[in-house]
Amino acid sequence: MFSLAGKSAVITGGASGIGRAIVQRFIKAGAQVLLADRMASGADIAEELNCSFLQLDVSVEEEVSNLVDEAMRRLGKLDILVNNAGIQPLGIDFAALTPAILHRTFAVNVNSVAYGIKHGARVMQTGARILNTGSFVGLLGTPSGTAYAASKAAVIHLTKLGAIELAPRGITVNCVCPGTVLTPAVTDIPNNPEIPFVSRRTPLRRLAQPTEIAAAFHFLASDDAAYITGAALPVDGGITAGWEAYPVLPPENVQLGRWCDPPTA
Repeated sequence: MFSLAGKSAVITGGASGIGRAIVQRFIKAGAQVLLADRMASGADIAEELNCSFLQLDVSVEEEVSNLVDEAMRRLGKLDILVNNAGIQPLGIDFAALTPAILHRTFAVNVNSVAYGIKHGARVMQTGARILNTGSFVGLLGTPSGTAYAASKAAVIHLTKLGAIELAPRGITVNCVCPGTVLTPAVTDIPNNPEIPFVSRRTPLRRLAQPTEIAAAFHFLASDDAAYITGAALPVDGGITAGWEAYPVLPPENVQLGRWCDPPTA
């Protein structure tokens, strides 16, 4: 089930975290993969995983265009494009926001997705998949997320726009919105306060594993997801479902069974 045999895929930000888990999952499902990443160490990871590698900066349109052309040259076609590369400047409220933080966050997280949709669509055929990495903070207002949360909300909207525009060609565009995931971006921060904070507020009471996020990408990349487009799928342990604790007691009249509808006149 969910075979990717015969499919060719590009995953940006594929050298670590969620991206690496997607690369591994796609290869196991039978896909040919081009791993793209800013880090030169991605070459060693690609060799270890037995896939192709290209180093690039996804915020530069010419490099994204070249990535698509390289995929066509090396893989012969492009069936699946995963716009996953991103940066995560957390703890930035409006007072701390600077032009540099805002510009770089949107350049990497938002512009790259727009370029990916633009240039992926240039070569993709009917049945192709474009998948973007959003975040639960793009669905839910979060404090101190001015640049990052806004960028992920933009990714979700670009997903919808791409889905509408490419639907006549039979190309689907979807977005996976992870909760906080146990990737190096999270776990490598000493005493990271995000880990206990999010764990307490997530109904499942834990953070996600990268493999759990990759599973959602795998399904959306498969032929079984052919009728899904424009979706923003939360994979977040329930954190965007709503408050799972609301310590408000009902008023006295309700407790005593004397609640009634308000008068109509």
